[in-house]
Amino acid sequence: MTMQSGPFSSVPLPALFPHAEAAEHLRMRRAAAALDGERPSGDEPTWEWFPQHITCPGADVRRGVPEILLTEISLYDKEADWLELALGIEWTVEGHLNVCAALSVACWCTENHNAHFIDERNLAIDRHTSLGSAFEAGVGRLIEWLAEPWDPEVWRFRSGLPLRWVS
Repeated sequence: MTMQSGPFSSVPLPALFPHAEAAEHLRMRRAAAALDGERPSGDEPTWEWFPQHITCPGADVRRGVPEILLTEISLYDKEADWLELALGIEWTVEGHLNVCAALSVACWCTENHNAHFIDERNLAIDRHTSLGSAFEAGVGRLIEWLAEPWDPEVWRFRSGLPLRWVS
């Protein structure tokens, strides 16, 4: 099986998250609809899912983050510079599910790191936090970032990273 993509209404939540109750899937659908409604005009709401990662790959987690569900929102992409938001559900090295909300910018360091994650929120799914509530919190964080400036230089400045125009 390979990656599949489409609108959130196409995401097979019961197949991807068989241990979550229907109420959790409903919470996720409502949160995704809220996020998709806030996307910038022209940013088609596309979600990607990876059926091959439904079960934790065990030791293979150390080779990379096995994502189950992901969406990205491009806020700025001009002249080799960019600012992007991402929301994903992934496996941790410990074999637990995690919702990750991240804001990243292009790197302008002397050594090109490609990207810097300015802000990254990891929401563990455990006995205290359900899949639905972690997903809602991740969506909420992306919606907050959508209200912030969409200029990558602002985010680099706030984080003390090298600015594009003075690097």
